[in-house]
Amino acid sequence: MPRIRAASIAEHKTQTRREILDASAALFRAQGYAETSLGDVAAFVGVGRTTLYEYFTDKEDLLASLVEDRIPQVMDALIDGLPSEATVREQLAELMIRGLEYISTDDNLGTLLTRETPRLGQVAQSRIRVAHSGLGDEITQLCRRGIETGELRSFEADEAGRLVFAVMWSASQTLLRDADAKQRRHEVADTVIRFVFDGLAIGDSPAI
Repeated sequence: MPRIRAASIAEHKTQTRREILDASAALFRAQGYAETSLGDVAAFVGVGRTTLYEYFTDKEDLLASLVEDRIPQVMDALIDGLPSEATVREQLAELMIRGLEYISTDDNLGTLLTRETPRLGQVAQSRIRVAHSGLGDEITQLCRRGIETGELRSFEADEAGRLVFAVMWSASQTLLRDADAKQRRHEVADTVIRFVFDGLAIGDSPAI
């Protein structure tokens, strides 16, 4: 029977799960997701590999669980402090800049996810999308507010929000493939902002 390292079995399980998540985060960043095995994670934590299966069904479940544990707080941090006195366009532009800066700033969980998510199974991808929903919801709310006030074109708000988020995600992929991502992130952010607002902002262009 494994040694209990806490005051109770429940606390021991909570502590062990936390240690596994922390170890996987460190190893995924240092070695890459594909190059890290469950055996590597178990050795890092100092438990048997079979112990990991008491907490996670496989490596995709481990990654998705790590995302669910970390990403909502990251999304909240990106959203927090948007200038309330700014226009919808200014807030939306700031949110896009923050998101792209996060992706292109060193190697972090966001960078890992942008690279690995398309290769995962549908269940893991769905869980990861849900974990990012805070950012998508904020983008949609900004689009809805801009549409209601007449600052943005009259589109269906949910669809507009999804499209803006998709443009951000595509730009993130561009940055990940770019060796000079840090140097180009402001250029890419400017392109994304102009692309979005050329399509959403009120103007004289005829409808197609």
